[in-house]
Amino acid sequence: MISLGRKDFPSPKGELAEALDDALHRFVEKPGPIVELRSRVFPYVDEIAINLDNAILDSSLPPLAKVEGETGRAFEAAVVTVSGRKVSIRGLPFDLRMEMHDVVFDKGVDANGDAVLILHRAREGQLVMSALQLELEQAFVRLVGAKARLYGIDLERVRLAMRARGRRSLAADFQIWAKKFFARAKIDIYAQLDISNEFVVKIAQLKCKGEGKLGSFACATLQPVFQRLLEKSFALKSFPLLGDLHLRDIHVAVADTVEITIDFGSGA
Repeated sequence: MISLGRKDFPSPKGELAEALDDALHRFVEKPGPIVELRSRVFPYVDEIAINLDNAILDSSLPPLAKVEGETGRAFEAAVVTVSGRKVSIRGLPFDLRMEMHDVVFDKGVDANGDAVLILHRAREGQLVMSALQLELEQAFVRLVGAKARLYGIDLERVRLAMRARGRRSLAADFQIWAKKFFARAKIDIYAQLDISNEFVVKIAQLKCKGEGKLGSFACATLQPVFQRLLEKSFALKSFPLLGDLHLRDIHVAVADTVEITIDFGSGA
């Protein structure tokens, strides 16, 4: 549910495209237009195409809108596509593509009386997110390296190797060469993430092995954090997809690129 930032719901297709574009620009940082809308007989839309190439998403995203009162039908779209190359979330680069068919949108208003667009139903859809292992490795160096420097530790070299251990299981080996003053160490971290048939995500394994005093210190420091992570799980089905959309399948594939595919649609 996205607030359109206006009191009246846009009815001409040109106004709708402009309103959607303005709304999405509040969620992502990207110059130029984002939304392209094709419609021969509005309110039946042939296609909504959303282009997020080089978009930046940070932690200050506005909250999703909350509808007050009753909702009504807004329009229908035969196809909704989202594409994004080199999208960045907190410095983590990835590509995404999504396609939904036979999509129904509703409309409502929020507590401020602003028009809200609601994704109500989609016959079927698929979301694919992918990232190069090398770029994930570089992002790890940037993000974790900044944290390590707070403790006077410099990451001299990092090697990341990821692989699929099954249709819904992903393993990662980190080899880290670090130094603090004149002390150097090699730290090996192994992580495994599993998704059950009920779409529950859990870190199945998280291990650390360090060489020398610095390596032992790093692993000892990480151990309480690892233990807390191992005790947690997240049920993806409890995550509220919009409208009556439901997860149907998730699987991972790993080569030079790590790819996660999510199938969803209306109905159980």
